[in-house]
Amino acid sequence: VLMKKTLFISLCLFSALYGCGPKDNTVSYNKETGLTVCHYSNIKDTVNIKLSDLVEDFRIVRFDNSPEAIFTYRTLPTITDHYIGIGITASQPYMLFNSDGKFLCTAGKIGQGPGEYPMSIYDAAIDEQEQRIYLGSFGFLNKIMVYDLKGNFLEDRQIDYELNKPKFELGEDKSLSIIHLPIQTSEGSPLVSQYSKEGKLIAQLEEAPYFKVEDYNQEVFAYHNVPDLSFHLTSVDTLYHYIKSENRIVPKFTLDFGTMEDKPIHIYNEIPGYYIAIVFGKGNIFVDKEKQQARFVRLINDYCGGMKVMLNFKDGWAWRIFEPSYLIEYIQDRMNDSDCTEEDREKLQSLLDTIDEEDNNIMFLGKLKK
Repeated sequence: VLMKKTLFISLCLFSALYGCGPKDNTVSYNKETGLTVCHYSNIKDTVNIKLSDLVEDFRIVRFDNSPEAIFTYRTLPTITDHYIGIGITASQPYMLFNSDGKFLCTAGKIGQGPGEYPMSIYDAAIDEQEQRIYLGSFGFLNKIMVYDLKGNFLEDRQIDYELNKPKFELGEDKSLSIIHLPIQTSEGSPLVSQYSKEGKLIAQLEEAPYFKVEDYNQEVFAYHNVPDLSFHLTSVDTLYHYIKSENRIVPKFTLDFGTMEDKPIHIYNEIPGYYIAIVFGKGNIFVDKEKQQARFVRLINDYCGGMKVMLNFKDGWAWRIFEPSYLIEYIQDRMNDSDCTEEDREKLQSLLDTIDEEDNNIMFLGKLKK
């Protein structure tokens, strides 16, 4: 009996030190560098995550049907508590809506003059308190365009280098950090710049040689869901954080594809609690930061009858914009699922009854839990 108790105590001590059961082999974490590595080939499971586990509220936004408010659903919005900004293509100016989808104004015009932009808007930042909209063009301009929330042009803030696919990060102190694509032919082109709310240069971070690219074929992804500027340049297969207070970058997350010859196209994102790898043709990998576990995830929208449609994550929000006819198809597909309950069908039918294919786009929107 004593031997059994001793063995039991030893096993408990071992479990406390090293964890119970087989070690999860999907993730490695380096405590010294803070880098999380997800081992792609070791991920075997797909799990469901309820949207209500990620967001603290959820609403459906129906965009204004007035002619000047119509836009394509393939867009990357800028989202704040009271505003939704829509940047389209070079054929339409930047559009501002309130959080209920009412069209408010456009910011600037397509053109070459003051407050105008000849190319599509690549990113934007909306500062509600300062009543400012900051717009960055796709490329070739050495300025940021600034407007008020009525769409009036205020100023061009000159930058001492051309911005290539810029992404903005608006800080709590109203400073504006800009990361962009450092192209080899551009001289004096830092990777990141910080500016005060008045437009004064605070700091610049020179790019490392491995960030340099030859042309515009690479992309910059920065989704603004965590306090640091979390970004992914496709020229370097790693998600980085820019630490503003120290003017430096640190690697945070990457996928390890092992010996795979044809690596799938992928994009990194990050939300509180998870690193995310969007793997085209395969699915979405969520890496639990606390548990250090990676799984393919099926997102269940339990606010909308259990719809299994992945949402995007940006500016601290979970969102997706639907063209009405596509949303109708998604709803009908869910209603035909064998696991769709009568309660779910009633919710879905109620939503379906409110959708007109001729209407402007519809947005699912939920604020991420912190």
